[in-house]
Amino acid sequence: MTRGYPGADRECSVESEVVMTVQINLPASGVRSQADFDNLPEVSPGWAWELRSGRLELTLMPVTFWHFRIVMLVLEHWLRLGHEVAGEQYVADSGFARGETGRNNFVADGVVFESGYRPAKNSTTHDATNIHTVIEAVSAGSEDRDAVDKVRVYAALGIPNYWIIRGDADSDDIDGFITMYQLVDGEYQVVGNRLVSQLSVTD
Repeated sequence: MTRGYPGADRECSVESEVVMTVQINLPASGVRSQADFDNLPEVSPGWAWELRSGRLELTLMPVTFWHFRIVMLVLEHWLRLGHEVAGEQYVADSGFARGETGRNNFVADGVVFESGYRPAKNSTTHDATNIHTVIEAVSAGSEDRDAVDKVRVYAALGIPNYWIIRGDADSDDIDGFITMYQLVDGEYQVVGNRLVSQLSVTD
């Protein structure tokens, strides 16, 4: 049984494990009914309560099929251009850049590394100096944070390019509209727009 926010954007607290503190007022008899479960405290987007074998757990929700495929398509574009890429990676120091602790780093949907750079095979956190482009696929629940908060943070870290992909909720096509930002004098400026499906014909 799961209760949460599927398809929302995510961020994690630490690289090796996820830490979250929530005060829960459970009934004395525990979570025994659907009503008890439905009345659990609301959690942040991208998280969900799950009952597993009688144990209550707070877990990350999986991304949607569109989200997974659209990020993969864009990363494949950059692979064709000779860059190393990775999905679901921590951006080092993004926690500090947003005015919090370094333990609250953003998890980027996709990371394109600078030409000629290959990260260590077990790495999950990467310095901004090694990142060429950050890719984020935007869902309805994360649009504001992606468009405002992450733009500011990635610019402060000096990441040269930032691509935001927005999907069409009314279409069944696996496609998305990319807004392409480039860092100019310390601030991101929109330098182009393109459908993901157009990338393969403009390499």
